[in-house]
Amino acid sequence: MASLADKFSYVFGMDGGGTKMTGCLLRRDGELLALGQAPPANYAKLRGEIAQPLLQFLRVLQRQAQLPETKIALAGICSTGVGRAGDRQILTEALQQVSLAEKVVVESDAMSALTGAFAGRPGVIVIAGTGAVAYARTPAGKHIRVGGWGYLIGDEGSGYSLARQAINAALQSWDGRGEATGLRQAFEKHFGVSSIEAIISHIYAPQYDRGQMAALAPIVFEQAGAGDRVAQRVVAETGFELGRLAQAAVKKFESKEIIEVALLGNLFRRAEALLPSFWHALGEEKTRVRVVAPQFEAALGAALLALQAEGLVWNESFLAQLKTSYQRMQSAK
Repeated sequence: MASLADKFSYVFGMDGGGTKMTGCLLRRDGELLALGQAPPANYAKLRGEIAQPLLQFLRVLQRQAQLPETKIALAGICSTGVGRAGDRQILTEALQQVSLAEKVVVESDAMSALTGAFAGRPGVIVIAGTGAVAYARTPAGKHIRVGGWGYLIGDEGSGYSLARQAINAALQSWDGRGEATGLRQAFEKHFGVSSIEAIISHIYAPQYDRGQMAALAPIVFEQAGAGDRVAQRVVAETGFELGRLAQAAVKKFESKEIIEVALLGNLFRRAEALLPSFWHALGEEKTRVRVVAPQFEAALGAALLALQAEGLVWNESFLAQLKTSYQRMQSAK
């Protein structure tokens, strides 16, 4: 394998989800030069047209790092919706057409999150953002995926699913099918309507997307914290579904040793509300699980993934430099 000093002076890493893009620029010695975020560019909607927003984002990071706005050597681009080979090919060709980088590595956002969380080591991630999925790397290097089948047929445990269930419960309360809940008044206030059924025109508007739906999750957590039984039930069901993702991934590990699990995504900012039912869903497998903080965020994972795909070694010196510069940049925010 080549060493990092042989090629690729700068590496662009980008992770794109339903609510935002995050990106970074690394120097070949592991020094983090720029770290930022931008509005989401959804591959499912934009397809190849996503290339232009990504190029613009790279230019922003180059200015932040005080680097020339020229084509860089290597880019790791990880986005929701590109977990299949055909979609990766579409995006790769689009990025080549706008000359994003000399070499582009395209993968799913689950892979960037997994690589960043454990810096290539074995472990399980459970992502609960706009969507929900578990991804794992075993000690033998095998990759495992659980869930993440999209909002139309899956994504149980996601912010989108949580908000959808809560709105449904509020509407059932209004039409007489469901239990009375403070969610009804909370959503009326949020959307600025006098009656809950009027939010339908907002939700079914062409511009209203999954990310906006998922962004309603804090309302549900607030109502649950205030003692609303319906909201508490929705939150508990969400935590349970996330625990089921983790359980299925852990069961596929051949080793019986302790397995590290990192909990990622905006929904886990309220981990205290989700974890009781999360642990319940794990059942007997919880004795094998240790929850840990991710080592790096997903954008850095995307850059590491690109380096790995090119056969480049990340040694301890490189990872130490990356960790030090990452912590320095985090503390400067």
